[in-house]
Amino acid sequence: MADMTRAVTVAAIDDDRMLLGGLQFWLAPVTDLDLLATAPTVAAYLALDVRVDVVLLDLNLRDGSVPAANVTRLLASGAAVLVVSTIPDAEHVLATIEAGAAGYITKDNDLPVLVEAIRHVAEGGVAISPELAFVLSNDHRPGRPQLSPQESIVLRAYASGATLQATARRAGIAYGTARQYLERIKRKYTDAGRPTHTKLDLVERVREDRLELDGLHPPGQT
Repeated sequence: MADMTRAVTVAAIDDDRMLLGGLQFWLAPVTDLDLLATAPTVAAYLALDVRVDVVLLDLNLRDGSVPAANVTRLLASGAAVLVVSTIPDAEHVLATIEAGAAGYITKDNDLPVLVEAIRHVAEGGVAISPELAFVLSNDHRPGRPQLSPQESIVLRAYASGATLQATARRAGIAYGTARQYLERIKRKYTDAGRPTHTKLDLVERVREDRLELDGLHPPGQT
């Protein structure tokens, strides 16, 4: 979580040079945000060896890199990731969220929407745009329970190792509500034919779904 007593440091990764130039101009008057770096690829950004609070990541880069893998690499650098794109790509959007991205917005949003999303992500929150809410609510892959956007956030936060109290804070809900969501998530997975009763079961369900979607190995495996 960023120290909100100072400016939130930001980087942007996009292969549209005009957009990057525009972003520098647009964010310049926003005194609590500091755009420190821009790059056309994740590799180029990581080569700069800068540390920022939030990275704005284009969903589909022309270098052919896998969106979810890009998120994983950026998270390892210590930054939160806010994914941006020109058009919603449901499969890749879901992949980046499941990889740990803290939000998703499309490029047709106004600057205040982007600024608010960056601030929210820097504070440890999840930026749920209408586009992301739509994608999450229409996730109809076989064997996957239909989770609401808030349930999805609770599942990912809790399965990542957060306490239930910390999960509730991240989702912006009460502790008791978070507990109800977890019980509902467990029931939905069990009803979908994937028995889920414990926290370890929830972690396994998240790992399984990443494998189904992206062919990625669970964390810690090669």
